[in-house]
Amino acid sequence: MASIMEETGGISKDIHLTLGMLDKEDDEGKEDIYSSLATVIQNNDNLNHLAIQRMIFHASKDVRNNDASREMRMLAGEVLVSLADHDFNSVMDEIQRHFKIMELPDEFTVLALAELATSHVSESIPFMTMTLLTMQTMVKLAEEEKMKNAFCIALETFSKAIFKYINHWEEFPYPKMNANRLSDKIYMLFRFIMDKWTTNMTYETNQAIVKAHGPAVALLLHREDLQEFALHHVPWLLKQYKDVETNFYVIQSLKQLLAAAKLYEVYIPKNIKRTIFTVLHQQLCGISEPKAKENENEAVQCFLILVHSNTADLLEFFEEQVKISDENIRVRTFSFLRSAIYTDEPKLRDYITMIERTVKLVMDDYSVKVRISTLLLIQSMCDKGYLEASEGWELIEYIFFQFAFSRWNLVDPEKSTIQENLMAENSVLETALKVLQGLDPLVNGMPQVLWPKLLTFVVPTEYTGVLPYLFNILRILLMAEEKKQKVDESTALVISAGPVKLPSAQQLLARLLVIAVLASEGLPCGTAAVGLLKNLSSIIHPNLTELWKELIPDLLLPLGGDCYKVTLWEEMLLEILRESLWKINDKNWSIQLTHEFIQQMGAYYNTSLEKKFLWKALGTTLSCCQDANFVTAQLKCFLLNASHLGDQREGTVSVLGYCAKNHMDIVLKVLKMFQVDQKSFSSRCKSILYGKKALTKIDLIAIYGCVALQSPKRQLLPIVEKDIVIPVLNLYTSSCQILGITVLNKNMDLQMSFTKSITEICIAIQDTEELLNFNLTHKEVLLGYILDLIREEPLDSLASPIRWKALIAIRCLSKLKPQLPLNDNLNILEESLQSLILLPHLTQIIEDGQTSEDKAHIHFLYGRSMDALGKLMRTLVWNNWDPEECQEMFNLLRIWLLSSKEWERERALQICSKVLTNSNESPERLKIGPLLGLFAPHCCDTLPTNRLWAADAVIGLLFLKDVPQEMEKLRQLQEGLQSTDSQVQLWIASNMAKLLNILSSIYHHMPILRLKKQNFNFVLQAVTQLANFHLKEIVCNLLNKPLPFDRDIKALWKALAEDSSLNSQLLRALIDKLENGLENDAAESETIAVACAIYEVVSTEVHIRESYAKLFYLLLKLISCTLGQKMPTSTLSEKKKVLPQGQKHQEVDPCRLSTNTLRCVQSQAIKEGLAKESEEGDNLWNLLSSRHSHHLGVCVLARSLAVWQQEIMIGIMEHMFPLLSSSSETFRITGTALFSELMKEPLLWKQGNLREVLFVIDQSAWDTNTTLRQMAIRGLGNVALGSPQKVKKNKQMLLETVIRGLYHLTCTEVICESLKGLKKILELLTDRDVSFYFKEIVLQTRTFFEDEQDNVRLTAFILFEDLASLTGKRWKMFFTEEIKKSMISFILHLWDPNPKIGMACRDALATCIPFLGIQDLRALLDRFVDCQEMPKNREFYRDLCMKLAKKNQDLLWILHTHTFAYFNSSWEGIRSGAAKLTDAIIQNVTLQFLEMMDQEQVDSCLQALRKDPCVSVQRAAEAAMQTFLRRCREISNCS
Repeated sequence: MASIMEETGGISKDIHLTLGMLDKEDDEGKEDIYSSLATVIQNNDNLNHLAIQRMIFHASKDVRNNDASREMRMLAGEVLVSLADHDFNSVMDEIQRHFKIMELPDEFTVLALAELATSHVSESIPFMTMTLLTMQTMVKLAEEEKMKNAFCIALETFSKAIFKYINHWEEFPYPKMNANRLSDKIYMLFRFIMDKWTTNMTYETNQAIVKAHGPAVALLLHREDLQEFALHHVPWLLKQYKDVETNFYVIQSLKQLLAAAKLYEVYIPKNIKRTIFTVLHQQLCGISEPKAKENENEAVQCFLILVHSNTADLLEFFEEQVKISDENIRVRTFSFLRSAIYTDEPKLRDYITMIERTVKLVMDDYSVKVRISTLLLIQSMCDKGYLEASEGWELIEYIFFQFAFSRWNLVDPEKSTIQENLMAENSVLETALKVLQGLDPLVNGMPQVLWPKLLTFVVPTEYTGVLPYLFNILRILLMAEEKKQKVDESTALVISAGPVKLPSAQQLLARLLVIAVLASEGLPCGTAAVGLLKNLSSIIHPNLTELWKELIPDLLLPLGGDCYKVTLWEEMLLEILRESLWKINDKNWSIQLTHEFIQQMGAYYNTSLEKKFLWKALGTTLSCCQDANFVTAQLKCFLLNASHLGDQREGTVSVLGYCAKNHMDIVLKVLKMFQVDQKSFSSRCKSILYGKKALTKIDLIAIYGCVALQSPKRQLLPIVEKDIVIPVLNLYTSSCQILGITVLNKNMDLQMSFTKSITEICIAIQDTEELLNFNLTHKEVLLGYILDLIREEPLDSLASPIRWKALIAIRCLSKLKPQLPLNDNLNILEESLQSLILLPHLTQIIEDGQTSEDKAHIHFLYGRSMDALGKLMRTLVWNNWDPEECQEMFNLLRIWLLSSKEWERERALQICSKVLTNSNESPERLKIGPLLGLFAPHCCDTLPTNRLWAADAVIGLLFLKDVPQEMEKLRQLQEGLQSTDSQVQLWIASNMAKLLNILSSIYHHMPILRLKKQNFNFVLQAVTQLANFHLKEIVCNLLNKPLPFDRDIKALWKALAEDSSLNSQLLRALIDKLENGLENDAAESETIAVACAIYEVVSTEVHIRESYAKLFYLLLKLISCTLGQKMPTSTLSEKKKVLPQGQKHQEVDPCRLSTNTLRCVQSQAIKEGLAKESEEGDNLWNLLSSRHSHHLGVCVLARSLAVWQQEIMIGIMEHMFPLLSSSSETFRITGTALFSELMKEPLLWKQGNLREVLFVIDQSAWDTNTTLRQMAIRGLGNVALGSPQKVKKNKQMLLETVIRGLYHLTCTEVICESLKGLKKILELLTDRDVSFYFKEIVLQTRTFFEDEQDNVRLTAFILFEDLASLTGKRWKMFFTEEIKKSMISFILHLWDPNPKIGMACRDALATCIPFLGIQDLRALLDRFVDCQEMPKNREFYRDLCMKLAKKNQDLLWILHTHTFAYFNSSWEGIRSGAAKLTDAIIQNVTLQFLEMMDQEQVDSCLQALRKDPCVSVQRAAEAAMQTFLRRCREISNCS
C-alpha cells in the first residue's frame, strides 16, 4: 500500500509540474501538454484529488479561451471529459457553472456537455432536465453556424442518452425519472430547430440537423401524443439527399427512427412509407449518382427493419419495381430479397406466394445479370424452404431451363464467336450448377415441390450436364423416404405430378442404364445413376425391388476405388438388364423398353461410349424378349434401315450380336433372308431409287463374327461351320471376284473385317466345353486367305494394322484342331516372321508418317505387331510336344540371328525372349544346349538391347530346366549389359567375373596364409593392387561378408586404408555408399557393414578434415535410425567357424556398431583439432546408443563440437538442418537435440546460420512427442544465451511456446525444461515485455512447488524469485496475493529433503518479503540464514508466527488454512513441519481467531498424524495436539 501511495504521489507531482508550464507555453506547446495529460489520465486509476481539481480548472479555462486555437481547445475538452472518469461531479459542476440561462455559452462547452452525455449516460441523466431547460434559453441566441452545429450535436447525444434511459431505465442505479419531462424538453428544442434553422442553412448546419433528426424523432415516437408531430418531419429528412456523405447521415437517421417505430409499433402513414421505400430503393439501385458502399449497407439495414414491420407493403412495392424492365433494379431488388430471406424473418414466411409471384415476373428476362440474380434468389428460397408445393415448381424448372438455355447459347454458332457472350453464358451455367449442387431437398416443404416432378429432367439429353446433382437430389429424397418407412413415418412420396408429364418406367431404365456406363470412366454421374437405379426399383417395376437390392450393392463396391475396364463394366450392366427382364417376365414391357432404346438412339454421338452401350443394351433387350415375331421384325428393320442406328456397321453388329445370346436361330435366319433379299433385282432398284445406304458384305462379315462370339456355346459348334464360317467365306470370296475371277481385294476395311470375324469365331469355338471333339474343316482354307493378306503387305512400310490383326487370327486358328503338319507350321511361322523382321529400321519406318499422330500410330502398330508375332510363335512352339520340331522352329530364326543388320537381330532376339520368358511347360526331352549356343553369344552383341534380349532368352532356357543358381548369376550380370560401348562392356563383364573369383579364393585361404607373415603381407599387397583398378568391386565384395567382421576382413580393410594413394578414395566411396544406404531413412545390413568398414578405415588415423562434417551427420543419422534395432548374424560364415559347445551366435547390435564408428571418428577429429573432449567421457556413447537417453547423448555430443571451426560447423548444420523437418520422429529428435545445444553459441548466431533453425524448432515445440518438445524448448531457452537480441525481437513467439510447455502435466522433463527456459528468457526482458503473460507464468509456476521431482521444484522456486523482479505496477497487487498463497510452500520447503531446494526457498522468500510490507520478517529470515547451521524449524515457526500475530494476522490465518493440505504430503519432513507450524499458529493466534477455526477439522487431522508411521511426525502432532487442547480450555474459561 505504501508503495502504491508513493507511486500515486509521484504522478501527482509530475502533473502539478506540467500544469505549471501551461501558462508559459504557446498553443502548440499546450497541445503537447494536453495530449500527454490525456494519456496519463486514461492509464492511471488513482489520481490525487488536488491534481484532478487543478486539471479541471486549467482545462475548463482553456476550453473557453477564444484566443486559443481550435485544436488546443479540443484537446483541453478531451482532457476535461476524461477527468469525468475520476470525478464526474466536479467536471459536471465546472461545465454547468459556465452553462447559464439566457447566456450564450462557449462552443466547446456545449460540445463537452454532449461528449459527457455520450460517455457517461448514467451519470448525466440526473442533470439532463436542468441542462435542457438551460439549453432552451440559449438556442434562441445562437446566430453563428458553429454554435448551431454545437447545439445540434448536443441535441443528438442528449436524445440518444434519454432514449437509452427510457428503454433500459431498470439498469440505472437510481429511481425512475419522469421520461415525459425529458422528452418534452427535446420536443421543444427539436421544434425550435426545425422551425427556425432549416431555412437558408449552410451545408455544415444541414448535416448537423440531419444527424440530430433521427435520434430526436426516435425519442419522440415513444409518446403517442408526439408521434404525429414526429412523423410530420420525416418527409423533410427524406428531401435532404444531396451527396454521398449527407446521404449516409440521412439513412442513418432514417434507420434510427424506423427502428424506434418498429420498437413502439408506430403506424407510418402510407404516403410517408411509400416515400421511404422509394428513397431507399433509389439508394440501393440508383445508377445516376455515385454511391458509397456504406450508404448501400445502411439502406439494406433500413429495408431489413421494414421487412419486419411492413412486410406486405414492402413486398408489394418490390413487385411493382420488378415489373419495370430495368436490369439494375431487378438485380438489386433480388439481391436484397436474398439477404432478407437469409435473415430468417418470421413474418416474411407468411408471404412466400408473393415472393414467388415476384420471381416469376422476370422469368422471360434474358439479361445475364438478371438470370444469375434470379438463380441466386431461388437458391436462397430453396435453402430456407420458401417454396410452396403448388407454385414453387416453376422456380425449380427455371434452374434447369437456364442451364439448358446457356448450353444452347454456348454451342450456337452466332453467339459462341463473341467472347463476352461466352463468358456471360458460362457464368449463368456455373451459377445454375452451383444452385443445384447446394440444393437441400429435405428442407421443409421441398420434398413436396420436387417429387416426383424432378424425374422429368432425367431423360432429356439437354439436361445431361446436371445429372450428377439431379441424381444426388433424387437419391437423398428416396433414401429419406426409405428411412421414414422403416419407422412408420412415411410422407408417401407418390408418383403424382399433376400437369407435369412424367417419364415412363422404360424411359427411366433406358436412360439410367446408358448413363451408368460412364462410371467406368470415373464420371460421378455414372456411379450416381447406378445408385439411383436401386432407389427407383419399385417405381420402375415392383418385381425388381428384391433383385436389385441383391445385385446393385455388389456392383457399386469397386466404384469406391479404381474403375472397372469399360468392357467388363458394360458386361456387368448388361447382366443386370438381362436378369431384370427375366424377373419382370412381361413381353409387352420388354417391347416397350426396346422402343425406348430406339427412341433415345439419336440423343448420343456415334462415337460416344453411351451410344455403343445403347446398341448392346438394345440387343440384350431383344434377346430377352419372348415374342419371336417382334424380335424378327425388329431385326429385319435394323438390317434394312441400318443408318437409323447411327454407325450402321457397329450398331447392327452390336444389336444382332447381343440378340444372338438367346435368339441365335432367329438372328441367323434373318441374316440369311436378308442376304437372299439383297440379291433380288427389286431390292437393288429400291436402294438406288430411294437413296438408301444398305448394309454391305463387309458389314455382314462383321455381324457374323459378333454373332458367333455372343451365341450360346452349346448351340454354336453344331452349326458354326454351316451357318457362320461358310457364309463368311462366301461373302469374302464374292467380294474378291471381278467378272468371276478371284483376285485379292485391296480394300483394307474388308481385310480388317474378315480377320476380326475369323478371330471372334475362333475365340467362340475355344470357349466351348466340347472343343476337344471338334475339328474345324475349313481351318486350312481360312489360314490360306489370311496368309495371303500377310504376303501382300509391303516390306518397306508399316501403315496398316493388317499384319497385326492377321497374326492374331493365325494364332487363334492355330489353337484349333486339326493340328497341321510340321512343314505347314514352319511355312506359316516363316512367312509371319518375314513380314516383320525384314522391315527397315524402326526410325526409318516412323519417318514415313506425315504427322506426329501418324508417327505415333506407326510406333503403336510396330509394338503390337511384334507382341502378336511373339505370341504366335510361342503358341506354335509349345503346342508341339515333339522336342525336335520345337528345335526346328527355333532354327528358323538362325538366319536373322546371324544377320549383319542390328535391327533384324534385335527383332529375332525379342521374339525369342517372348517365347522363352516365364514358359512353364516344354517337351521333356528338349535339349537346351543347342539353343544356348544359339542365344548366348548374343550376350556380347554390339547393341545393348540385343544383349538384354539374349540374356532374357538364356534365363528363360535355364528356367525351363530349373537351374536357379545360374539364373541368379545371369540376372546379376544382366544389369551391366546396357553400356553403349561393346568393348568396354565385354571387358567389364569378364573382369567382374574374374575379380569375384579371385577375392573369394583369397578370403577362403586367408587363415592358412596368416600362419606365414610374409605370405600374408603379400596377399594384402595383392588385394591393394587390385583395388587400384577395381575399388568398387572389392568394396562391394567385402561389404557382403557377415557382421561383425572377423579379423581377416578387418585386416583387408586396414590394408586398403593404409595405402596412401587409395585411402582418401576409399573413404569417399564408403561415405557415398553410406549416404545412398540412408536415402530411404532406413538402415539395411549393408549400411551397417559400411559403418563398420569406416571404423576400420578411420582407426588407421586417416585424415578426415574434408569429410568430417558429412561423416558426423551420416553416422549420427545411422545411430538414430538403428536405435533398438536387432540384426542376427548368419549361423555359418564363409569360413565355417566352429563355436565352443553350448555357445550360440550372438545378436549384432547395429546401433552399438554405428556408435563405435562415430566414437572412432570423434577421436580422430580431436587429434586433428576438429572437436574437443566431452565432459561426460565414455558415458557419452552409452547415452547416445540408448533409445531412452539418445537425445541427452546428442546434446553432450553437440557440446563437444569445436564451434570455432567455422567451415566444419557450417557443413554440419547444413547437413543436419533437414532432419528438423524429417518425416521420421527419431530423426527430428536427433536434429532438434543437436541444434538445441548449438543455439547457445553466440559465434554461430553471428555467422547467421541459426536464424531459420529458430522458427523450425519453435514449431517442433508443439509436437506430440514429449522428447521432441523437451529438446525444442531447451533450444528456445538457449537462444537467450546465444543471441539475446533475438529473444527481444521474437519474445512473443518464445514466451507463448515455452509457457505452453508448462501445461504438459504428463511429462516432468518438458515442464522442467520450460521452467529453465523461462528463467533464461525472462532475464533478458522487462516487466512491459512480459506484462501480457505475467499472470499466467506466476500461476503456472506456483503449481510446481509441490512436484515430486526435485528438479521441477527447484527450478520453480528459482523462477518465482526472478518473477518478483519483473513485477510491474500493474501486477504488483496480484503478485502480492500470490506470495501470500505461496508462503506455506516457502516456509515448509525451507527444510525440504533436498538441501538445494531449501536454499532456493530462502532466496525466493527473501525476495518476496518486501511485497508483504513486514520488514521484521526479513530480519527474522536473515538471523536464521546467517547461522552457521540451519536452526530447527520449530524455533523458526514460533518466531515467525509471533511476528505475524502482531503485524499481519490475516497472513497467519492464510497459513493456517493452507497447512491442512500438507498433512498428507509424501515427505515425512513436510508432514512433520506442517504439524509444527500448526502448533506455532495455535500458540500465537488470538482467541477470536481460534474460535473461527474449524476445531473438528484440526482435531481430526492431528489425531491422524499421531498415528503416522514416522516417529518425528507423531511427536510433532502430539505437541500440536496438547497446545490445541490448552488453547481450547482458555476459550472455555473465558466464556
